[in-house]
Amino acid sequence: MNIGLEDSSVSRPHAGRSPQPHGAASAVRIQGPPLAAEPSRHFGVHNRVVLARFGPVTLVNFGLLAAVGGALAAWVSLARQEQAGMRPEAYAALLFIALPVLAVIGSRVFSLVLDWREFLVSPWATVFKPGFAFQGGLVGAAVGVVGVAAYAHLDLFMLMDTMALGFPLGHAVGRLACHTYGCCHGSPTNSRVAIRYTNPDSKAVRCSAMGGIPLHPTQLYSAAGSLFLFAVLATIASGDMRAGEIAATFLIVGSAGRFFVEFFRGEPVERLARLTPFQWFSIGSFTCGLGLLNIASGHPLHARFADTAVFLASLRHTAFTVYPFLVFTVIFLSFGVQGRQVGTFSFRASRVSRAPH
Repeated sequence: MNIGLEDSSVSRPHAGRSPQPHGAASAVRIQGPPLAAEPSRHFGVHNRVVLARFGPVTLVNFGLLAAVGGALAAWVSLARQEQAGMRPEAYAALLFIALPVLAVIGSRVFSLVLDWREFLVSPWATVFKPGFAFQGGLVGAAVGVVGVAAYAHLDLFMLMDTMALGFPLGHAVGRLACHTYGCCHGSPTNSRVAIRYTNPDSKAVRCSAMGGIPLHPTQLYSAAGSLFLFAVLATIASGDMRAGEIAATFLIVGSAGRFFVEFFRGEPVERLARLTPFQWFSIGSFTCGLGLLNIASGHPLHARFADTAVFLASLRHTAFTVYPFLVFTVIFLSFGVQGRQVGTFSFRASRVSRAPH
């Protein structure tokens, strides 16, 4: 499961324009000793990229928040499985190791597909740089769910439903991770809710050249949408549903929301028929949701998830299991650890780099 992964590793500026911060141009920045903390002149949570630096290793807040989101999603999903009487202790270790690992692999592969031109020019450098895509993570997690269901002889639709009931909560926290890293940022706007990225470590500054420009806080739009979806799924789960319909609703509503938010996104990506790759993916996942809704002929749930007291008891019981911690560890190590400079895995310091103020 992915849990708030970066939607694109694209680092090319907008064709035909290179927006600069107000009243400033690019300047030479000399790389000195590793910094201990973020520069104080950069205000707002969205400008807090670095969590800590230890010599040549940089820890980023993106990885911490994404890991927290993944752990929350795992916890809720595990509690739902226990609530449904699926006896997760028999397969949970496999499930919550396979899913985050496959999600990381899938998100990296999808990112490389988006960066195929850059990969052809410099394959080695492209492979060994941070860059992940949520859509690939979702596909990887789905493969893991199908595989674990087959291996453990579980009802696939039921397992999908329990994962769908937890995922939107983790994804909401994951979008806050994107908010701190500057990825998945919005397009320029005059809206009162606009934010400005000024930290040179932020992806909006160092990759999209949008430092100081007021942008739509699209990560917060997505986070709010995910919380809404979490509430919707929890509500309909307590009604008269059939196994598979919750997962289908997750795909349909989630894809529609992502398709809409994409119109406010500002990262430079190639388009096909005026739609971004993420919108095309949303169309595909929306279609899959409709298909799943049509074939969701599993046994009736009979409001299996309706008893709030049982759910709360399951949450208490699963809170102290190792499985959410496993998910946290895999995601943090994958997304939270970078090299001496943000945006690279290299431990060597670059003597000179060009970056907007």
